[in-house]
Amino acid sequence: MARGEAWSAGALALVAVFAFTQARYLEVGSVTQPGPGFFPLVLSVALAIVAGALFVQARHAGGALAEPTDRGRLATTLVALAAYVLLFERLGFVLATIGMLAFLFGALGGYRWRVAVGAAVVITLAAWVLFDTWLQVRLPVGVLGRW
Repeated sequence: MARGEAWSAGALALVAVFAFTQARYLEVGSVTQPGPGFFPLVLSVALAIVAGALFVQARHAGGALAEPTDRGRLATTLVALAAYVLLFERLGFVLATIGMLAFLFGALGGYRWRVAVGAAVVITLAAWVLFDTWLQVRLPVGVLGRW
């Protein structure tokens, strides 16, 4: 078993369990009328399934341990996600998501910063339109207010 991959899958599973326990406190609603807890709940279950699949794959791969640079990227990603969670309500969905995606694309993905920020803006605005406009899921507006 590739221990590094198994540990990563375990960490992902812990994040999924935490997200699931927190999403339970929000109103779930239904598929046709989703509440604010619907997508966090569905995504946490999907994340747990992915973690399980990664664990099974790691068990059968028998590959080498994670390289030190991979562990550094994993740690940096986890810190970025933790910062995103902490700043999500205060900054709002748009600013927090653009910041996190731009950081992940630029610092960890190696894209030029113009490309990283541009992609982050496009992805965030597409998600905003999908959730806020089409599905009418109210996302935190934060410091921008409702624009």
